Amino acid sequence: MTPPDDTDDFFPRDSVIRRVNAEPAIMFGAGRALLLQVAHPAVAQGVADHSDFRTDPFRRLQGTLIALNAIVYGSTALAVDVGRRVEQLHEHIVGASYRANDVENLLWVHATLCDSALDAQRRFVGGLSDDDIATYYEQMKRVGEVFGVARAALPRTWLDFRVYFDAMVESMVVTDVGRELATDIVQPPLPSLVGLAVTPLTALHHLIAIGTTPEPLRRQFGFSWTPYHQRVLSTLETTSRITCAVVPRPLRVAPTTLGALVFFSRR
Repeated sequence: MTPPDDTDDFFPRDSVIRRVNAEPAIMFGAGRALLLQVAHPAVAQGVADHSDFRTDPFRRLQGTLIALNAIVYGSTALAVDVGRRVEQLHEHIVGASYRANDVENLLWVHATLCDSALDAQRRFVGGLSDDDIATYYEQMKRVGEVFGVARAALPRTWLDFRVYFDAMVESMVVTDVGRELATDIVQPPLPSLVGLAVTPLTALHHLIAIGTTPEPLRRQFGFSWTPYHQRVLSTLETTSRITCAVVPRPLRVAPTTLGALVFFSRR
């Protein structure tokens, strides 16, 4: 078999997935994605047992996003390498009631990334067309395969994915471990001086993470949510969409690719 060419992009330069993932506002979905992940009992237990999540809840997500963007913006060879490293890392995350490489667990983590990105796009950037949503999902299926989710395990279409995702949200039973981790997500532990300096950002993160999490899970986590909170979130969403419509894309998109490509090319 001929080795993949390092210059062969895994996704085309003009692909929907590259366009969506380059939007800085997509990061508003980070807290939601983490909450969705720890709502899954097996994922929550694995995170609690094998990471420093309670002292640095966003380190795990940062690693996932670096790997994701290396796949989205890198070469086919890099995508293969990322997949190999992720699989090797997950092989060591095993407990009495879980294995990180179990397809069900991998699929749910993948689903939280896909759904949270599209949710943030809709809320804070602007809605995509039905065709773009379907295309984004198809391209994210390729990402899922790199992360170890077999093609046969992935919902076949975007509509099938919605059925799967909604059913998971309705049937999920959050554990005490999940609730403890969720508290660390919405109120990340920070040194006192740092915490004071970033209080506005922390409050913003707290509002968005809780407010965008599906209500059945938000209720199980024990988070309160009032009409006032909803009005503030709605105003923030509208302001963000207007800003994205006014500010030219070249001025607002983040250098999403650089950190991921440099990180993986040096390992």
